[in-house]
Amino acid sequence: MRSELENSTEQPSAGGPRGPHKNKRPLFFISGEDFYFVAYSILLVLEYLGGSARRVKDHRKIAYLIQFLGDSRLIDLLERTQGAGVANAADRELLFSSYANSELHKREVFKIIFSMERRGFLRMQRADSPEVLDIALISDAIPQGFFKNSSFAEERGNAEKLKVLVPRLSLLTFERLLDRLYRERGVRVWAS
Repeated sequence: MRSELENSTEQPSAGGPRGPHKNKRPLFFISGEDFYFVAYSILLVLEYLGGSARRVKDHRKIAYLIQFLGDSRLIDLLERTQGAGVANAADRELLFSSYANSELHKREVFKIIFSMERRGFLRMQRADSPEVLDIALISDAIPQGFFKNSSFAEERGNAEKLKVLVPRLSLLTFERLLDRLYRERGVRVWAS
């Protein structure tokens, strides 16, 4: 089967890849389920959005932040809707889709966080609430130059813009993050 895929003369769809990770090599599965990409995204969230301590209070926020790092359309939408609700159905659908994808991938993100902690890349600390973990990056465990990989320049740029649009991301409560990203823009979401 592999040789059939390699020898295929089928052309990509008109307009090329769309959505998050559009500049990445096409995979034969959904990029949100690419566990290496999710692991790298978790590291990016901690490095670029975790403040000087490279720490995120409440691990549940990470799945949502990964969506925004991976899709510049979401960052553009946040820029356009600062202080206002989403004006059109297409933007509302994009924002809700990011929320739904985050909800779908929360479990995988949680498993990957535990795996990365066992391998010594992250430090976990129980928060006041028993089901919530604070996650910190162990910078010494990451190879030097790891975050400078040119393949993820777009995600780094998105992280820089997101920090400006939603200050103090690492310290916001989970509910407040959902407010800032979704509810303040008129998208109804529920926390689970």
